[in-house]
Parts: sequence; structure tokens; C-alpha cells
Amino acid sequence: MKYKFFFILTSLFFITLFASECKKHKPSNPVDQLPPETQIGANTFGCLINGEAFLPKGPSLSPILQCAYQYLNTNYSQGYFFQLSAGNKRNSSNVFGIGIFSDSLAIKEGVFTLNENQKRNAYGLYSRFQEQGNIVESTILYTKSNLSGQLIITKFDEINQIVAGTFWFNVVKSPGDTIKVTDGRFDMQFTK
Repeated sequence: MKYKFFFILTSLFFITLFASECKKHKPSNPVDQLPPETQIGANTFGCLINGEAFLPKGPSLSPILQCAYQYLNTNYSQGYFFQLSAGNKRNSSNVFGIGIFSDSLAIKEGVFTLNENQKRNAYGLYSRFQEQGNIVESTILYTKSNLSGQLIITKFDEINQIVAGTFWFNVVKSPGDTIKVTDGRFDMQFTK
């Protein structure tokens, strides 16, 4: 009886040990969870939101990662428009989004200040949609001139439609409640 108990206990120990080895190891440093900084059009995106890793995630049928750079000439808009947006649908009632945009501003390799959401500017966006019962709480926040950010385009290849770079920005949810988006990086193929 003693040996049978020891055998069962030992077997459970090894099963637990091997099962735990099969799980993916999540790096303890959130920056290590982000994709590497590349410039090949790998369609990668990641950043930290208040120190936590944010990566695009969601159902395969919904657009969770998009990038476009287009020239528009309409009655309402004229100029180059850049859009880089990523979504993370953590569950059916909690969706986060991060975006970098330009309005009537040509993009090239270099440094851009993320400023107000207005013409001839680049700006950052943080969004969160949370469903609680029948109520949907939405938060959409843009960078401002007094609390802005930075976009650094490290590669802009208009022929092969590749844009890569880094970014950071801050937005204010309420007085004393600043959301910090840091260590952002992307390597995207864009549509025209």
C-alpha cells in the first residue's frame, strides 16, 4: 500500500512538472512581450499602456491591425492622410484601441510631434469600449498640444508600401489620470 501511494504521488509530481513545462513562458518584463523593431513589412505592432503590454488581438474576421497612407482631394479633405490602428479585444465586453494618424500631412522618415487632432498634424489616439450589461462605456482620447507624444518613422518605402517606426504619447482621461502609451513600435505594409 505504501509503495502504491508513493507511485501515485510520484506520478502526479512528474505529470505536473511536464505539464507546466509545456506552457508558454510569458516574459516578466512587459517590453520583452512586444515584437522586435524591424523594417521589412512584417505587419507587427505593439506598445505598453501604463506599463502593460498591448498587442493586436481579436477575432480573425475583424480588422485588428490596419495601416493606410493615401492622398485625398475632396470638397472636405485635401492632402496626405496616414492611419495606423490596432485593436485588442480582450473579451466580448472589453476592447482597447491605439492609433497614430496624420491629417493633411505628408509622412517621410523622420520625427513628428503627436499633437492636436486637426489639419496638418500627426496625433495619437487611445480608445476603450467596455460593456456592462446593456450599457456601453466608451473612452476616446487624443493627444493634445500640452501633453503630446512623438512618432519616429525609421523607414518609409512608398514603392514597396512599407512603413516602420516607434512612438510614444500621453493622453488625459481625467485630471490626475494620465494614460501613458510607451515603447510603441510597428513594421507595417500600408495600403494606398
